[in-house]
Amino acid sequence: MKKIFTILFLSVLFPLLPFSQVPYKVTHNEGWDSYPPEALRQGYYFQKSVLAQMDSDPQMERVILFGKDKGHYPEFDLFRQYVAIVDNYTGKIEFMGEVVTSDSFNMELDDRNCDGISEVYYEHIIDDTFSVDSRGYNMQCTRCYDRIELEGGKTK
Repeated sequence: MKKIFTILFLSVLFPLLPFSQVPYKVTHNEGWDSYPPEALRQGYYFQKSVLAQMDSDPQMERVILFGKDKGHYPEFDLFRQYVAIVDNYTGKIEFMGEVVTSDSFNMELDDRNCDGISEVYYEHIIDDTFSVDSRGYNMQCTRCYDRIELEGGKTK
């Protein structure tokens, strides 16, 4: 009888165990130690960070994408964003890009000219001008596909 009671008690208790744990959350502060505070403009937030070989110096650079919301539409969202390139060892800002508007937080690092130095490729809307129909659909704009390449610590 004692065994049956124990088995019955445990069969009721085990399904409830996951709900009895205290909920917790671990925060992850990716990037907050990886760049100087001067790289962060007012109102912008860290989005993405990638280590890459951006110049002829053997030390790697950290390419950081910062951004914020600009607007929400039924089929797309718009964001304001910019790229900063920071020396990973010294923390010195090597490049701060201009703020552009895009419909995605996206940047691609690639060495397309095969010189051993990566370039940053990103897409944005030219002159921050676009139009939508009366319901907020069908965005019409002119897109620009840009490249950032450092040469001797300066953009090329």
